[in-house]
Amino acid sequence: MSTKETSIDLHCPSQNMGEKMDSFYTEAAKSFKELYQLEFAPSNDQKSSAIFANKYKIRGILIAQADKAKTLLATGNLDAALLWGFFTAKLANNFIETEEPRVEARNRLLEVVKFFETRVNLETREDLLKFSGLLQYVYNSLAVATEVDAKDGEQSALFWLEKAKSVYEKFKLVIDDSERPECWESLTMLTTLLEQDCLVKEVYENKSEKQKAAEFCLETLRRQLQFSPVVDNLLSAYGVANQKEIRVNKRDSVAVSPSDWVVSSIQRFDPKDWANNTAALSEYYVETEEFGKALECLMTARTVVCESFQNGDSSGLGHNLNGTKLWADISWLTSEYSLGLLEGGSKVVLGSRFTIDPELVDTSPSYGSLFNQDTTKALQEAYGEPIQDTGLTTMISELSIMPKAYPAAARLFRWTCRSLSEALLYYRLDERCTEAIKLIRAHASAYGYLATFEADLPRKCCMQKRRVDLLEDLLAQLNPRFYMLSCRTIMSECAEALTALRDLNEEKMKRTTIRASPTSSLSSTNIVAELSKLAKKVNGLGLRALEMYKRLLDSFLTPANQREPDLYEEEWLPHVLMAHFYSARLHSKTIIAGAPRNRVGELHLAMKAYEKMVEIADKHARSGYKVDMPEVEIAREMTQLLAGQIARTPLDA
Repeated sequence: MSTKETSIDLHCPSQNMGEKMDSFYTEAAKSFKELYQLEFAPSNDQKSSAIFANKYKIRGILIAQADKAKTLLATGNLDAALLWGFFTAKLANNFIETEEPRVEARNRLLEVVKFFETRVNLETREDLLKFSGLLQYVYNSLAVATEVDAKDGEQSALFWLEKAKSVYEKFKLVIDDSERPECWESLTMLTTLLEQDCLVKEVYENKSEKQKAAEFCLETLRRQLQFSPVVDNLLSAYGVANQKEIRVNKRDSVAVSPSDWVVSSIQRFDPKDWANNTAALSEYYVETEEFGKALECLMTARTVVCESFQNGDSSGLGHNLNGTKLWADISWLTSEYSLGLLEGGSKVVLGSRFTIDPELVDTSPSYGSLFNQDTTKALQEAYGEPIQDTGLTTMISELSIMPKAYPAAARLFRWTCRSLSEALLYYRLDERCTEAIKLIRAHASAYGYLATFEADLPRKCCMQKRRVDLLEDLLAQLNPRFYMLSCRTIMSECAEALTALRDLNEEKMKRTTIRASPTSSLSSTNIVAELSKLAKKVNGLGLRALEMYKRLLDSFLTPANQREPDLYEEEWLPHVLMAHFYSARLHSKTIIAGAPRNRVGELHLAMKAYEKMVEIADKHARSGYKVDMPEVEIAREMTQLLAGQIARTPLDA
């Protein structure tokens, strides 16, 4: 039945004020039912035209009801004021959802704020119960309706988010857990508002605002998790969809009491969205090096989504979710977290070889302080050992600090590989190539970082070889015509891995030479044969690295005339310079048997590579590029040193 069929005349003298209020309540109850049916009506229209049509129908109902409620504000009736505020706030959000200019939404929301802030005293328990939910909803809506760069005289989005947070915290402080505000919608914020909170950190650039945005996002996620059981029970008991037809006769009982009409507009807790947003929040904590909080976000996300979608008899957390985008995204973020710890630890280990060994301090906060959920199973799977064998505190500690030694690094490495494998079940190379490339490159990087902690030289060689194999196999499957940028990155990483593998084999040669001492029991023939074999392998790996660097440099040549560009893109300039630098180094370290003059050819090639690097760097510096690389000055010195070395080498020796 349309609203027109039961419209009331609010100015009719024959109707007293009590009758007007009763008639409005009855009509409002029917409007809530219509709004619910329109908002959640199923649609098979892929173009969403039916959904937008429903939104404009919703707008018509909201305008009519907001206007009627506004005429009753003079009565001083608090229920009428609450309904007017709710209808107006919903109308403002309707303008936002249809992507129209937000000034209309903002003006309506500000009208509600001005009305209630001058008439409502949230210091009193009665007003706090009646209006805190509505005001919180309006403040959050204003944050969405506010542009990122607020104009002079306007408040910023973060200002309104602070106001919403202040109301909520005041409510929690004054009201006990058995009572809830009458506008329930604010407790289970719309998905658009949740996304707004979680993505504010990407919109605002300075660090202090990122921190505030993360706090708002965390608070929203906490509230959703806290109130999800309450909301489910509320909708089951009072939701319009579960009630009988609302009676028109005002003498009959109304299915839902006036203070609960807004229940029908609540959206149920969506564990998929919640888990995605919680896992994404971990990125902020990784950025601020709060690894304990990041770990809790990831473990809680995995736990919540598995409890919601997985059968109780499944083996392994996420078993039923493997191959889904949701699980792949969470696993990807998990791999980035563990790989970041592994990378950080490897940098510390490498740095400690040239400085005093730093004492790593565990600054991770108390685990469980964010969401207070039982994540034991998720932690156990991440750690890779039964909890009976290892204490929960030990698990959390080792999974939230940078590794100091090989055992902890190996554990993080295995966790990273498992997470990457889970992500690759959805992001397959033949279906979602761009994402798969990043995941496989991350897998290769994990081997490189792990090798830093390994003391056994043959095992280090095996790790670097596995890294090379992953990158070469990936490169062979890509068409440079369509994935040139990715191919260049892979070429650079593969050449670096080949160089590292070459250096490890050269270290093997040095150790073999030391073993060939006069007191050694090994025969000189065997030692020479082994050295010859290793030298051949070292030169072969060096040649492969040189060829990879050449492929990288050739990828920048102009297709028409095969000439190098006058200027490189700023993003790729460091890669080009370092390709020349490492090529020069590889040429100078090539193992040449016989007289010193036999090395002159390789020394000339090395000098030419250094000169080319200096030439490109100086050319770009003159053109305004910022070339701040210490390797350029090293190359400048090396050209002079190599020139002198070549001049001093007797060609007839």
